[in-house]
Amino acid sequence: MAQYAFYFDQSRCMSCNSCTVACKDWNQVEPGPVAWRKQFTYEENGGFFPLSMGCNHCSDPACVKGCGAGAVIKDAATGIVYVDRAKCQSLQGCIKACPFGKTLIAKDKQESTDLQAQNGWQIAHPMQKCDMCRERVSQGEKPACVASCVGRALDWGTLEYIISKYPDAVRMNPSEFPYAYVNSTTNTQPNFFVRKKTNQPVITSLASGYNG
Repeated sequence: MAQYAFYFDQSRCMSCNSCTVACKDWNQVEPGPVAWRKQFTYEENGGFFPLSMGCNHCSDPACVKGCGAGAVIKDAATGIVYVDRAKCQSLQGCIKACPFGKTLIAKDKQESTDLQAQNGWQIAHPMQKCDMCRERVSQGEKPACVASCVGRALDWGTLEYIISKYPDAVRMNPSEFPYAYVNSTTNTQPNFFVRKKTNQPVITSLASGYNG
């Protein structure tokens, strides 16, 4: 089984949110608070640092274990974690289980026009999340967020490729990225690697408060 992973370089990010816009566009998530990928800025040691996060497609995903309906699935061929919404029963165990808060409840007005027309189907099966653009990946394309990144701060590939190409990147973990963990600090082996910027000038990004 292959395992795909995301990479993010803090030194190249311009906080332009092209990644979050591309994500919403490709996945037909209308404007509003629900966003499969979010860009934010955090403060550390007097500096301000950007971070763009979608689902981490963990090797040991807590959301899969937390779903009592079997609707959250880890693909055996790619390692991608996705939701089969037809199986979702709105138990919300995945929300409580994910350390990063990356499983989301759909908002009716943010659904695609096609789903809004299905007389409440999306309300009965509300869970959604980043699926690493499975359709694009199956066609040999990069996820929309990576393909659209103006500063080339995002990259994507097999776990082996990411580790080999970016040996100085740090795997997402609660000791170095505590602000990314919203529910727990469970070690789920996130497949998200960050090249940290250590000499960031003390300035606040104009987009620091934007969440997609």
